[in-house]
Amino acid sequence: MSGAPRPDEAAATPSKGDPQLSVLLACFAGADRAAKIRRPLSERLKQQGSTILDEVIFRVDGNGKGRVYDPRRTTAGALTAALTWGVFGLVAGGGSLTSLVIWAVLGAVCGGLFTYYSVHTLPKAQLGRLAEGMHPDSSAIVLFTKGGDAEEVISNVASHEPTTTTLAAIFGDLSARVMAGSADPGEGSAPPAEKGTILNMLVVRRPGRHAARQALADERSAAKSDPTLPRVELLFESDEHGVPKVHSPTWGVHARAWSNVISWGLLGLVVGVIASLTGGGGIVGSLEGGLVTAVGWGAFGLVAGALYGLWVGRTVSAHRLKGMDALLPPNSSLTLAWAGGVLTNEAIDRWAPPESQRLVLRFEPTARGVVLRA
Repeated sequence: MSGAPRPDEAAATPSKGDPQLSVLLACFAGADRAAKIRRPLSERLKQQGSTILDEVIFRVDGNGKGRVYDPRRTTAGALTAALTWGVFGLVAGGGSLTSLVIWAVLGAVCGGLFTYYSVHTLPKAQLGRLAEGMHPDSSAIVLFTKGGDAEEVISNVASHEPTTTTLAAIFGDLSARVMAGSADPGEGSAPPAEKGTILNMLVVRRPGRHAARQALADERSAAKSDPTLPRVELLFESDEHGVPKVHSPTWGVHARAWSNVISWGLLGLVVGVIASLTGGGGIVGSLEGGLVTAVGWGAFGLVAGALYGLWVGRTVSAHRLKGMDALLPPNSSLTLAWAGGVLTNEAIDRWAPPESQRLVLRFEPTARGVVLRA
């Protein structure tokens, strides 16, 4: 569904044209199957002209417990922590290469595990809904791509024997065309849903570069009284020249930097106090030593957190958005959010104002797996 632009936007609103973004959802039998086919599928799509913006893996074990992770994020999280912690070890160890290696390895392990288990595209409640809609011992992959031919994308997935395949091609006016895979030939021929919608992906475009950011601030204030509001994953902003920026409210530069300042600062305070006490510095000296260490460690946390948010938290860089001008025209902003359950038109209208354009992609369970519908 798509809202009509205001009269003063009409001249700036691009024509439908070619798809700007494609969202592919493919389900498989076997909890590890989607992870195994991810790399060969992505490489094949790249060879055919598609740019992979993001990859998300869903897996449900034999007991029906679900997990979601982003392989690229996990790798980036391990490498980012290895770099920042390695530098910290080098400085703290007085230039010792042994200290650098130890801290780099520790950072890689902790960073990779933290990203895998904690940095989720979906909150826990919505992940549970998705797991309920999938069959035990099954998996799914979601690919966000630009460029390439939609039919070729679906054909490449078919060679990996999915149980269901659907692809939503999103156009510049935020309309969408959903196509099903070869097992369900023809557009709109995905099997009927067994239950109601279990998950929604919402895309809302507003006029004005900072309109989405302001709307997010208002929604956060209202979230305490209305927990059903969608969770915003990414904000996209385009200035008057059409230069895009990407911001993640939860895992972006600002959020991770200040979170790390607090955690590393407190850790530094504890370490500094203990070190001073064991060195015979007394109570006052221990507090002074702890505060000095806290400031130093907090400064490190600020830099490390900012880098983590820059390289890991945003999932997609502004550079990768080049060529998607119709989706994010000059002086506009766009929000990508997730919401669980069935969304009524009234709920959507309350979240997306009349002057906005919006698209809702629904994830619906079927007898063979979850499918997309617009």
